[in-house]
Amino acid sequence: MPSAASLLRLSTLAIAAVLTASCSLTLDLNQCVSDEECGATGQCLDGLCKENERVEITDHIVEDTVWTADNTYLLKDLVMIVAPATLTIEPGTRILAERRAGLVSLKGAKLIAEGRRDAPIVFTSAKPVGQRLAGDWAGLAMVGRAPTNRQPFNLRIDSDQDTSVGGSDEAWDCGTLRYVRVEFGGAELSNGQKALKGITLAGCGSETTIEYVQTHLSDDDGIAVFGGNVDLRYAVSTRAQDDGIDVDTAWRGTAQFLAIQQDINSREGIEIENLAEDPDASPQTDARIYNFTIIGFDRGGDRQRGIYYKLGGMGTVSHGIVIGQDGAGLHIEGPESIAHANEGRVIVENTLFFNQGDSGEKYFEQDAPGDEFPSVGDYSAYQAEETGNRFGLDPGFADPYNLGNPGWIPSSEHTTDRDLERPPEGFDPTAVFLGAFSPSATPWTEGWTDYPLN
Repeated sequence: MPSAASLLRLSTLAIAAVLTASCSLTLDLNQCVSDEECGATGQCLDGLCKENERVEITDHIVEDTVWTADNTYLLKDLVMIVAPATLTIEPGTRILAERRAGLVSLKGAKLIAEGRRDAPIVFTSAKPVGQRLAGDWAGLAMVGRAPTNRQPFNLRIDSDQDTSVGGSDEAWDCGTLRYVRVEFGGAELSNGQKALKGITLAGCGSETTIEYVQTHLSDDDGIAVFGGNVDLRYAVSTRAQDDGIDVDTAWRGTAQFLAIQQDINSREGIEIENLAEDPDASPQTDARIYNFTIIGFDRGGDRQRGIYYKLGGMGTVSHGIVIGQDGAGLHIEGPESIAHANEGRVIVENTLFFNQGDSGEKYFEQDAPGDEFPSVGDYSAYQAEETGNRFGLDPGFADPYNLGNPGWIPSSEHTTDRDLERPPEGFDPTAVFLGAFSPSATPWTEGWTDYPLN
């Protein structure tokens, strides 16, 4: 029979083993690979989660300011960057926002948010993970002095600050968004207006840099561009409750590499319009968009469309893939946009359409009983061989309708060939493929995008 001393030694060893296991479990729970594993207010440093200090932001930013990655910032209200101030945000910084809060860089001010692929800047809901919804906060906006065609033009915000948009400087620099995610935005403001989208760019000029940005679960448009000459590159809009990307009010910039995934509540993938109150207003929206992917809700939803021209919108879209909409792949509506189409100024070419409408082959939407505005009655020009458009060919995505991890990469079978022309000057000429992603390369979304369900 063991002695009392032996039993004591065994008990001591057992307790030590339990404590060691407990400590190991604590360390394991604290271990991380990325900031996302550390919750809304944590940061992953040297493989362990570190809780950041929370800094509440309630006042407008009126002098040059830097937000650092070792803090988590909480927007308590609609915060504005007021000219001539610049707000600089470090890579890896997380910004939380409460209901109706948001961040707006006003005309004459500047926002510099330069993340990295391994350290994106994230704007998200202040609610706990698992409770977040579209419209938890208002959104992010940059306002500049580039031309628009709405006069006067003010953001629909109740404020004692100057919220006017536009001017005459086509090169106006609103700042930089690079490797930035904006999640769960699009809420109404205190005046009941939905003045902001996920990301709003209003009157931003050609010196503005917008690349490697994602909006996710916006309760309105994902990305909205009001006028200006700003260019978009490597932009993702996932599960916006209205349009994935909406351009109007005389936007005359360019866009290349756009990835759009529609939700069951989404409307249009890309909406191109001129001006609601005066569709003939000058200057006119003249979109130029290359290499885009629009993934619908696998023919679910409510009159979901891929590409939509209306209210005088015109321009060129090319090298695209449009799949899975319940309404149609392409819709051109209203007398002004129809006139542009008849004059050859609504150009849709080198684009693959697949799996649209009840039949799976409703690539175009024509007039329906009760429609308020007429649409193009004859889309045969968009089916002509010289357009390079392709219909009914499966682009070969592995899992395109996966809301938590969309399969962006197509097969090369119907999306690349020797006859496909290069994008023109001003675009990346090496993107000789349909869609936003090369079938033979690692997706440019790797490492910095995210698709949380809540």
